[in-house]
Amino acid sequence: MAPASRDRVGVDLRGIGEAVRAAACARHSTIAAFARDALVEAVGRPATLQEVVAADFDRAEIVKLTLRLRESEAEALILNATGLGLCYSDYVARLVRQTPLPMPAVERAADRAALMASTDNLAALSANLAAFMRLLRMGKSAEVEKYRRRIEAVDLEIRRHLDRVSTLIAGA
Repeated sequence: MAPASRDRVGVDLRGIGEAVRAAACARHSTIAAFARDALVEAVGRPATLQEVVAADFDRAEIVKLTLRLRESEAEALILNATGLGLCYSDYVARLVRQTPLPMPAVERAADRAALMASTDNLAALSANLAAFMRLLRMGKSAEVEKYRRRIEAVDLEIRRHLDRVSTLIAGA
């Protein structure tokens, strides 16, 4: 018999539903997880962590998941996800994978605006330095030459920064 793409089964509990719910609750487990544990025990060979990870995370397919939450929890999920600029599934997936969540979208927008303003200021400073450099080239003293080399280095650092920031801002 070929394996199904989704191993799923419905079980008629025939009157023991309350006992199953109580046992699952006592183990701080869902009924589905409780049933899986019972079936693994009945089969006699528990799945290894590697098998579970391979079966669950190596699949390229996306599966639909339905969650039952209290209304306040559902509202919190919606607010948290949208506040971070994520769809619900991406938000939950990051929580499950324990990957860092992005900063709230409002803060990212404010940081981006501040970075753009700072970049504009650096661009203006770079232009002023270039003009100053033209004036310094007219002077011939050793003291002016020392400052000219340092200002050229600063201007080069500013231009590198502007290139990096421009790429970052364009991708944000």
